[in-house]
Amino acid sequence: MIKHYAVRLLVILGLWCTLPYATPVCASTPETASKEKAKALKKQIKNVREALKNKKGNDALKGVDEIRKDSAELWNAQVLQYGVDACKIIADAENEKLYLKNNPDTTAFFNAIYNICHHVLLTDTAEQFKAFADSMEGRKPRFKYRRTNTETLAKNMGNMLTAPRYFTAKAKWEEAKRFADMDIKLVALPWMAQKAMADSVQMVQLATMYTNACYNLKDYAGIERHAALALKDSVAHENLLERIIYAEAERGDSTRYLKNLEEGHRRYPINPFFFCRLMESLIQSSNFDGMISHANYTLSTINAMGLTDPTASDSTLAAHHVTHKLVGQCHEAISIAYYHQEKYRDCIDAARKALCWDPAHPCADFFIGASYYQMAMQVKIPSSIHDPNYQQNYKERNRLLEMARPYMETYRKNNPDDARFWANILYDIYLYLNLGPEFEEIEHLMP
Repeated sequence: MIKHYAVRLLVILGLWCTLPYATPVCASTPETASKEKAKALKKQIKNVREALKNKKGNDALKGVDEIRKDSAELWNAQVLQYGVDACKIIADAENEKLYLKNNPDTTAFFNAIYNICHHVLLTDTAEQFKAFADSMEGRKPRFKYRRTNTETLAKNMGNMLTAPRYFTAKAKWEEAKRFADMDIKLVALPWMAQKAMADSVQMVQLATMYTNACYNLKDYAGIERHAALALKDSVAHENLLERIIYAEAERGDSTRYLKNLEEGHRRYPINPFFFCRLMESLIQSSNFDGMISHANYTLSTINAMGLTDPTASDSTLAAHHVTHKLVGQCHEAISIAYYHQEKYRDCIDAARKALCWDPAHPCADFFIGASYYQMAMQVKIPSSIHDPNYQQNYKERNRLLEMARPYMETYRKNNPDDARFWANILYDIYLYLNLGPEFEEIEHLMP
C-alpha cells in the first residue's frame, strides 16, 4: 500500500515538473541589478564619448540628459563635464556659421554659449557636493574640472556680456532677462574673481537690463532679484525706482511700496508719479500731517526754482519739468488734509491756490464749498427767536451757506455723476436758504 502511494506521488511530481513555468526562476539579486545598471551606464557614457569624438555635440548632449534622468547620476560631475564639452562643440559650429555667413543664427550662437556656462555651473555644483562629502569624511576636497572651466568661462564671457545688450536692443525681454541673470551669477563666482570679467559699472548695467526686462515681462516677483544693484545706476535710477514701485503695488508689498515712494519723493519731489501715489497712500492711512509735509516739500522745491507765479506760461514751467497741474495737486493735497483735520479756513485758502494754478481743477470747488458748509453747520442757532444771538447767528450761518452755494453748484455741474458728494450738501443749502424751486429739484434726487 505504501509502495503504491509512493509511486503515485512520484508520478504526480514528475507531471508537475513538465507543466509550463514549472521550472523555478531565480530572482534578480541586488548585486545583479547593480551590475546591470553599471553596465548600462558604462554603455551610455561610451556612446556620449563616441559622439564627442565625432563632433556630434547635439547627440552627446542628449546622451548626457538621458543619463541624468537617473536620479543617482543627476550630479555626476564627469557626466556634466561631458555636457560642457558637448556645448562647446555646438557653440563652435554656430560660431563657424557666423564667421562664414553660412545661414548664421545669432540667437542660436548666444544660446549655445549660455548652455556652456549653464553646464559649467552644474559641474561645479556637483563637485561642491562631492567636496563637502569628502571634507566631512576627512578627505581633502578636490575640484577636478574647475581650472579648465574657469578658462572656458573667461573665454566666452565677452559674448555673454554682449548677449543681454543684443537682446535688449531687439526687445527680446525673456532672453535679455535670462542672459543678464546668468552674467551676474558668473561674475559673482568667487573662483572667477581673478579673471576680472566685469567691473562694477558693468554689473550695475546688467542689473538694470535684468530689471527692465522683468518689468516688460510683467514679472513683478522677479524684479526684486537684482533691484538693489540696479538702483546704483544713477542715470536710470528715477525710471527704475518707478518700475520697482509699480511692481510692488502689483504684488501688494505695502511696506516696500511706501518706503520706496517716500524715497522717490525725497529724491525727485517734482515727479508726479511719486507725488501722486504717495498722496494716495497717505490719504488711505489718514496721515494728514504727512500729506501737508510732503506737499510743502514739493512746493518749496518749485519755489526755489523761482516758479511762484500762477500766470507763468506752460513753456516756462516745462523748462523746469514742472506743470500747472502739479502745483495745483500740491495745494489740493494740503486742502484735503486740512479738511479732514477740520481746519476749514486753511482748507479754503489751499483750495483757492489750487484753482489759481489749475482753473480746471476737478475737486478744488468741492473743498471750498464743503468747507463753507461745514463752518455754517458749526454755527449754533439758539432755540428761541428771542435769544439776543439768534439773529446774528442765523445771518452768519446763511452767509456761509451763500458762500458755499456757487462752489457746490459748480462742482455739481462739472461732476454730475458724483451726487454722493454734492447732493446732501446742496439739499441742506437750499433748505436753509428757503430756495423753493432748487430744493424741490434736488429733493427728487435724494434717496
